[in-house]
Amino acid sequence: MQLMATLRTSVNIAVATALLGMSSLASAERIEETPSAGAMVADAVLARPLYFVLSQAGALIYGATLPFTLLGGNADQAAETLVVTPLQAAFVRCLGCGKVENEVGSLNEGDGKRIRHFVMLSGGAAQLDTDGETGNGATYGLYLGTHFELTDKSRFDVMLGAKRLAETEIKASTGTFKDSATSYQIVSRFGREVFGNVDLMFKLGAHHWSAERKLNTGSKGDTSGNDFLWGVGLDTGLGDKLRVGLDYTSYSMENKDDGYDAGIDTLDLNVSYLF
Repeated sequence: MQLMATLRTSVNIAVATALLGMSSLASAERIEETPSAGAMVADAVLARPLYFVLSQAGALIYGATLPFTLLGGNADQAAETLVVTPLQAAFVRCLGCGKVENEVGSLNEGDGKRIRHFVMLSGGAAQLDTDGETGNGATYGLYLGTHFELTDKSRFDVMLGAKRLAETEIKASTGTFKDSATSYQIVSRFGREVFGNVDLMFKLGAHHWSAERKLNTGSKGDTSGNDFLWGVGLDTGLGDKLRVGLDYTSYSMENKDDGYDAGIDTLDLNVSYLF
């Protein structure tokens, strides 16, 4: 679908521009530090990629241990330590600076930060691109996570969930087939309030996916793998307990052993209940 292809290109440009804008804003908020050119280069080449890797590794640990940390009552501390702290260092800290102003670990609950858990329902439209052909279908999912609001207007989410990515019929030159895909995800989102009560949020994560293909001859096959996802969206609050959002997400799905290579772009409406 031409709309999804145009949207994908526009989002790529918007994400790069917005990330640069966030970095500039962070620098403006931390004018007391004057890092050297060498410190900036070392930060960009070494430190920030390392913090990003640490945040994603932390997200995996957070997701794997979430049932236990929820029962133990320290899921928010786990998310803060494993994911939010390295995300702040990777994306909010000004280039070359040694410290993060309003570092989440130095703030007190109710005085500098607010932490809540949430359940999120997601649904929308998906475009699957495989073997040079495209097909469109519906997508829906369910997520559980932890939401951080800081007084500097930065926002962080750490969540895991399951999503039906697509079930679509594709007409190719070799015949007609149906593809369906399911994704189990661990996702971190980060951003800030941009105006009013609206938050601009970026999304990065990993997912385990499974796909099934049914040919019009009646035969079928399946494959699975682990890949990455990314996205961008806007969220806003409806009172104290509800949030709604609209986001775009791009999923990679590749299994070289099975010769399967596909991409899925989704546009979703999200509704979250916070507690």
